[in-house]
Amino acid sequence: MNQVAKSFGSFFFSNVFLTPAEIDAGVVVPGAEFGFELWHSYTTPRQLSGITQTGAFGIELDGIKSGSLASFESFDYKVFLNQANGLIDYTAAFDFGTGSAYSFSLTASMALVMPERIDWSTQPEMSVQYLTEVIEAFDGTEQRIALRDTPRTSLSYMYSMTDEQQYLFDNRLATSSGSMLVPLWPLQCRLSRGISAGDARINLAEVSAHLASSETILVSEHDRYEILSIESMAGLGVALTTLAKNDFSESAIVVPLRIAYPSDESNSTSLLRSFDQHTITFDLDETQIQKPAPVDDFARLNSRPIFPFRPDRSKDVTTQYNRLRETLDPLIGARSIYDRARGTLKVFGQTFTFFTEAERQRFEDFAELMNGAQGEFYIEGPGQAFELSEDVVVPTYKLKIKSSGYTNFANSHSLATNIAIKLYNGTTIYRTILSATGNPDDTETITTKEITLSLKTTDIEAIIPLYLARFDSDEFRYIFDTSEVSTITKNIRQLLYADTAIDTESAITI
Repeated sequence: MNQVAKSFGSFFFSNVFLTPAEIDAGVVVPGAEFGFELWHSYTTPRQLSGITQTGAFGIELDGIKSGSLASFESFDYKVFLNQANGLIDYTAAFDFGTGSAYSFSLTASMALVMPERIDWSTQPEMSVQYLTEVIEAFDGTEQRIALRDTPRTSLSYMYSMTDEQQYLFDNRLATSSGSMLVPLWPLQCRLSRGISAGDARINLAEVSAHLASSETILVSEHDRYEILSIESMAGLGVALTTLAKNDFSESAIVVPLRIAYPSDESNSTSLLRSFDQHTITFDLDETQIQKPAPVDDFARLNSRPIFPFRPDRSKDVTTQYNRLRETLDPLIGARSIYDRARGTLKVFGQTFTFFTEAERQRFEDFAELMNGAQGEFYIEGPGQAFELSEDVVVPTYKLKIKSSGYTNFANSHSLATNIAIKLYNGTTIYRTILSATGNPDDTETITTKEITLSLKTTDIEAIIPLYLARFDSDEFRYIFDTSEVSTITKNIRQLLYADTAIDTESAITI
């Protein structure tokens, strides 16, 4: 009772508005900018006496600083973060001489830039980890669940520092806190032409998928660098949010940047008084992850993708045979051994070498489509399944093969249920095996799900077993020899009790 009611008009008219009045930007990068608008609802123009700024070191405010401001007209302001470091607590108070304060505030945390080039004598590593839970049944079947929507990514670098670089780097690393802005040095790209001060666009010779998904990049040449923000990309052209401030020649490199945190422990080795080597692991900020969208262009068989990558044969391809058994040793007599599954479980150890960044990115795309180690796919075995003993001259579901032991097909879950017939002309024919029987002439006959019209033994390069498999672990560690050449070693596990008839369509031929 006896209270004055507040109306919309009492708040709206004769007032000054800032939209937005507060910005909590979180982690920001050098060169970032933020905008807001100022307008008033007085019936007559108002005189802006001035702006009082606090916490403005390394921060520049662009807009009208004083003068007459018309009614109901929006005035744009921009806040540029140039040399700001650490925690940012910026306030701009607008004085209209009425005794009231109208303030804009910006809070943020500036990421520390790590522009120093790494020492390539020690191979940098990029680790991509998913969190996959494996639930295995008694008979060897398993169910996997990927618990992470985005993988955890880390980078391992070594820095070699001499002279004044040594103590500057050491002091900064020892006293810094919070997040850092770390270049993805192995994923660097080259310029197709130099950069001049004032350029609003740069042109690249090639673009990596990680650079195309970046919002901030580093241009580095010798001991000079500049951080640029990307507005848009079209082909090999990059449109910048702000103009370039420095000149760079065509030999400069362009590196995508990520917000990361250094690991809890970093190691330094002092070889000489003026020469140190720092080994640092950076964990990328998962809340601000920037990763390229995977490209799914993989051939499929029975609704599952076919693993298209060939292992590096300069390194050994290993096969481990694991038996699923229950063993009871009462210590007073013979052991009791019970086989939980017929046959053995194969684990293939393979190393893959990529000679271009596009090849490595395709492997990364495949791993992401599999949710790390959750998805199932078909992979070619390291050897041959069998050989045909005679040509196929009439349409048939049966293939006559040389003795290979495939007559045990029904008694073991270890034999491949699918095969890839590779021809010398580059064609690959996929077939699904239903059964195998022995013949009196020391040959075997296999029955396939798909019909074969004609097939000459002289046209066949090899018949490869296709195993249904998963990645054994959900960690993918890429080791870079150069910015182009990289390797990864993975264990790939065969799945038992494979269902060969997921759909009713015939196997594909590519």
